Amino acid sequence: MTKLSYTLGMKVFACFIAVLSGITAFFDGIGIFLANSYDFYSSSLAELKLAHPYLDTGMLTKLYGMRGSLLPILVISLLLFAISVIYLLCAAGHRPDTDEIVPNLQDKIPLDLYFAIVCPISLAILFLILEGRNPLADTGALSFVVIGSIILAILGLATLLTCVTRLKLGRYFYQHTIAYQVIRFCWKMLAAVCSTIADAVKSISTTWKIAVAWLVISAFYTMGGFGAIVLSFALLLVFCSMASQMQELKNGGEELAKGNLNYKINTQRMFPLFRAHGKNLNSISKGFSIALEQKMKSEHLKTELITNVSHDIKTPLTSIINYVDLLKKENLDGQAAEYIEVLDRQSRRLKKLTEDLVEASKASTGNLKVQLAPTDMGELAAQAVAEYEEKLENAHLEAVINGGDTPLFAMVDGNLTWRVLSNLLSNACKYSQPHTRVYIDIKKEKDTVILSMKNISRDALNIPAEELMERFVRGDSSRHTEGSGLGLNIAQSLVGLQKGTFSLEIEGDLFKAFVAFPATEPPAPPAEEMPEKEMPTDALPMEDMPIEEMQEETEKGK
Repeated sequence: MTKLSYTLGMKVFACFIAVLSGITAFFDGIGIFLANSYDFYSSSLAELKLAHPYLDTGMLTKLYGMRGSLLPILVISLLLFAISVIYLLCAAGHRPDTDEIVPNLQDKIPLDLYFAIVCPISLAILFLILEGRNPLADTGALSFVVIGSIILAILGLATLLTCVTRLKLGRYFYQHTIAYQVIRFCWKMLAAVCSTIADAVKSISTTWKIAVAWLVISAFYTMGGFGAIVLSFALLLVFCSMASQMQELKNGGEELAKGNLNYKINTQRMFPLFRAHGKNLNSISKGFSIALEQKMKSEHLKTELITNVSHDIKTPLTSIINYVDLLKKENLDGQAAEYIEVLDRQSRRLKKLTEDLVEASKASTGNLKVQLAPTDMGELAAQAVAEYEEKLENAHLEAVINGGDTPLFAMVDGNLTWRVLSNLLSNACKYSQPHTRVYIDIKKEKDTVILSMKNISRDALNIPAEELMERFVRGDSSRHTEGSGLGLNIAQSLVGLQKGTFSLEIEGDLFKAFVAFPATEPPAPPAEEMPEKEMPTDALPMEDMPIEEMQEETEKGK
């Protein structure tokens, strides 16, 4: 099925045809009505002029000459009018570049205005027809009907099209009317008045005081005189004091919103109502401070517990590992050797877990020494990849570094950042799909150096990125691979200690990690030592001086 063209040119042409054919059909219908009324088809022109001398001769002659073609013209006009109007109804709201309904400028005009213009013109034309004013005898009435019909046809077509467009848009039909806006405004005002009355009734313990004060003030102003002047001055002072107290309460609320829990509102000179509100705000501040202190204490105790337990486990675990090493040297055979391998593997895994627990505890509490210095991120990434080259080969992975050729320096701690890259590469070796690539991209955006690492996961990542950064959460839900689930959490804490940001993104099986640090200028190169031949002789040590000068220096010293 061929799609209709909704271009502006086609719409304008259809509007022209609709207006022209509509006006033609209207006047052609009037002509047929007059022709039948005066018996144009059974009387001659001379008989008509004698029988109706008050009619306009010129108009009568033209209409009498067209009496045979009036009906065909009416049929053609109605057909063209129907076709053009149907096309315009289909095209209303459509544009050639989109299938959506798009309102134009005329659709934003309140619909009431269209009816306010169209209805009076229609009523005037109808009044002339019903009054019996004959357009063949009254040229003034004919001129009004012609002009009014043209205006009515244009505005009527515009009203029809905008109504259709608004109907296609749904609620847009009634929302953009003056009546709707007036009713909505009145309804809001009525609702506001009722709400105010209801609030006043609910707060009667306070509002009655204001009502009594208003009655007293009204009484003083009714009496007038010196009392009214004194009362006006007193009210000025009261209102200024109220404004000052409200500003103090506002400042206190803003400070609390900013997290300043040490801010206290001075409630000594406040009115009782404002004083109670200020005390409540101060109590909230105190409650927040206590809750925050308890939370910090809880976090500290939890961290200490993890650290102490990890240290307590580490001592016997070291003994177990040492005795396992001694047993391996006994050259045991059979199942005993397999048992020793299992003990060795699991004990070292437990050792790694305890080390990760201690490091996670230190990183989360900030108990690590951070030494920020300008560091080339590309060189650091290359060193980390070189360190993991054997593990990447065993996992059948290929590391690709992009952007490392151009030195990009960031303010980081080299050791902590290497640990972050180590954790990311370790995760890539454990969880990546074999025979794929691990992409490491380094780029600079404004004042930030961003290092991203991307790899394809072997298992489905049916877990939010934020949850992966929590402690003991692993991407391997079956937990059949080695790992403690602390690597990403440690990496996030280490990056935070260096005033950077760490984030993750997951797109299907594509895992992305982003590490961002503040960019900085490369460090200044060390000053070159002055060549020996250019060094002045008075700057040379005694043993490097010529013999003559050494003797002179010795004599000066004496």
